[in-house]
Amino acid sequence: MAGSGADLVHGRVQFLDEGQGPVLLLLHGLGGNWQSWQANIAGLTRRHRVITPDLPGFGGSAPYQGAVTMARYADTSVELLDVLGIESAIFVGNSMGGLLSIEAAVRHPDRVTAILLTCSGGIPLTTMRHRAVLIPGGLALNTMLGLGPIRRAALTNRFVRHAIAARIVHQPQRIQPTHLLEALEGVGARGFGKALRAGLRYDARRRASHLRCPTLIVWGRHDRLLPVWMGQQLHDHIGHSDFVVWEDTGHCPMLEHPERFNELLDAFAQQYGNSSGRSDSQAPPSSG
Repeated sequence: MAGSGADLVHGRVQFLDEGQGPVLLLLHGLGGNWQSWQANIAGLTRRHRVITPDLPGFGGSAPYQGAVTMARYADTSVELLDVLGIESAIFVGNSMGGLLSIEAAVRHPDRVTAILLTCSGGIPLTTMRHRAVLIPGGLALNTMLGLGPIRRAALTNRFVRHAIAARIVHQPQRIQPTHLLEALEGVGARGFGKALRAGLRYDARRRASHLRCPTLIVWGRHDRLLPVWMGQQLHDHIGHSDFVVWEDTGHCPMLEHPERFNELLDAFAQQYGNSSGRSDSQAPPSSG
């Protein structure tokens, strides 16, 4: 799959743009990249135009200069739609991508047709386990894997790769090896620390009453990072939302059960989709 690049206000953003039809904007989580959705793209592009960016500071996209906030990420996502000539889209966000999808829907309600949140951020990580174990551990791991030789050595070793992946997925050995490897290439990102701190300051419960678009929340029963009760809280605060929990699933349902996820998203998109497909007169941005 060939990627493209666009020069936005903050800098260059890399993304994939495939297919035609109602638009899906797929937003990866903290430490992810557009390849977090690679298992889903081919199936989804049969009916939809699928946009999958590397968020600023991750993958091939330039990091933000200065303060990093979820509002800034949300505005950047909408700016990408502007550059591509897209009026509105269904936002699909995993983890941090879900958190900024909520913010985008509140800040730009005319641009967000609906949102699907999968193991979304948005509930402050104040538990002792998060403060004492998960957050420090995540920062340390990201720093170590930010060194290219260490990351390559770690990810090419199947046992080490599965040990890293076990933090985010329930059964790493069940995921197609190439999909898992490419998704994990996002670890060690330059923007990880600032994005994590921005996410820690964001409380989606304060925004929930302003959310008007259709919302579907999907959670993994075995999510080790953001447990199911966080999804339940989001559901309780977003009054018109639907909430489903999948067994045998961790933090990345779209990667762990791609066909099932695509079926769910396709049905959701058919119900709430928009008509902003690819325009033949809209020239794509320069490849990068």
